[in-house]
Amino acid sequence: MPNPQKIISYIDSGKGQTLVLIHPFPTDKTLWTPQQAELQKKFRVISIDLWGFGQSTLPEKNVATMTDYANEVKQLLDSLHIQQAIIGGESMGGYVALALLAKYPNTVKGLILSGTQAIASDQKTKQEDEDEANYVQAHGTEKLIKDFLPKALSPHASIQAKRTLLTIVERQHQNAVAAALRGIATRQDTSNVLAATNLPVLILTGNQDAVIPADQSEAIHKLAKNSKLVVFKNVGHLASLEQPKAWNKAVIDYFAP
Repeated sequence: MPNPQKIISYIDSGKGQTLVLIHPFPTDKTLWTPQQAELQKKFRVISIDLWGFGQSTLPEKNVATMTDYANEVKQLLDSLHIQQAIIGGESMGGYVALALLAKYPNTVKGLILSGTQAIASDQKTKQEDEDEANYVQAHGTEKLIKDFLPKALSPHASIQAKRTLLTIVERQHQNAVAAALRGIATRQDTSNVLAATNLPVLILTGNQDAVIPADQSEAIHKLAKNSKLVVFKNVGHLASLEQPKAWNKAVIDYFAP
């Protein structure tokens, strides 16, 4: 890595055009295990741990902005000598993908935006995220996990999906979670970035998303000139985990027909 003192943890498998997967809050690259297994048959799939999550180095500040994460993705791509890639992100990962498009447009070959949005948070939500970050910093992630899990998946989700998600979120460091919350609170509106691009954009959402409503994906679809919207029925916020076969098929159909 360019800076040996900072570790970027990632998985790199498969051959073909490069597909980078950026995990949602508050998880890590292992959420993409079903995608890594299937999509590596069609793509070179790279899944990354954002700063502080999984096995990547904790952020140096108490806030990790979406641009900080985008810089991390760019650093990894540069270290692997990859000039362009399809960038896929779910929820917070979508915020990072859009931040990458804003700062490094020539790096992005296409976008996958799953369960995400382009608008910034309103003042009330920003304050709630800041308050949550302070609580997590002081008391740990137990309360956040208890509140998040029922919203992350639909009532139709399998027991295995729920167990997998719980295992992943329980191992995340409270400082990383708090820094990400502050970054989410301060993220920029990227609607103009999305409206300006001619790149292919695949938009995925669950019609029972209780975190970011499906109408935000519809709004992204209207903004992006060259986009396709896929709505999964009876699926919640983390569609990639809840319905991985359908999620993977949508990606293959759009980017590797």
